[in-house]
Amino acid sequence: MTGLSVVVPTKDKPESLRATLACLLAAAAPPVEIVVVDEGDAPVTAPADPAVRVVEGPRRGRAAARNAGARAASGTRLLFVDDDILTGPGFLAAHAAHGTGPGFVHGPLMEFPGARRWLAAVGPDPVAAAAVVGGAERLVRNNLEAAVLAVAAGAAPARLGWLACVGANLSLSRAAFDQVGGFDEGFGTRWGCEDLELGVRLLAAGHRPTVDPGAPGVHLTHARPDRWEQHEVTHARFAALHDTADVRALPLLLTVSQAAYFEAVAP
Repeated sequence: MTGLSVVVPTKDKPESLRATLACLLAAAAPPVEIVVVDEGDAPVTAPADPAVRVVEGPRRGRAAARNAGARAASGTRLLFVDDDILTGPGFLAAHAAHGTGPGFVHGPLMEFPGARRWLAAVGPDPVAAAAVVGGAERLVRNNLEAAVLAVAAGAAPARLGWLACVGANLSLSRAAFDQVGGFDEGFGTRWGCEDLELGVRLLAAGHRPTVDPGAPGVHLTHARPDRWEQHEVTHARFAALHDTADVRALPLLLTVSQAAYFEAVAP
């Protein structure tokens, strides 16, 4: 059994997936396995590396795909990474260092507005990707990430720690994952909220977040024309499961500002 298992759900994004896998395979780390969960219409072409294994996805959305990857993985710590995330050489070691203790770990994420042009020009080059992660390109922080950092710094209530449960860059022990039942597959195939909902359950079970600056990632920003239409549906499910002011006000954070959200949920 390996200590760290990386679960990467993917759906028809071969170029960004190649870049993500190249970064992970180039990382200096303890023994690791990478489980790619194929949700796409075309078969995934994975690197010929014994650390990488491709499993067929259930095609019922990201929550179900991540759960399927967790079931297929052998590690005592699970690391969930999306198929469009660039990481640096210390990324896996940083997550692995948290071992099998309680809590959950988020590596801070930045958005890369020039990602499509960069990806077409550079491709799966881990050296170039590490330079991006290090700030060689123009990167921006979205409202959610800003709020996560504010909570971690004590500038916002600790009860909002579930905001750090971001599925694009998230690790926790298998024991913690199993304790709360994994991701809620009832969110289906629409985008959004399934990871934050897991965070609410983890926090309720006594698991606290850690934001590890040694495990940063960069999201290869891409267009999603129906993003907010999908999110309206998933947020409604989230609020039905956890009917609190903090959850109900989430759209203010994602579409308006961190300040508007914090004002809305202030005691």
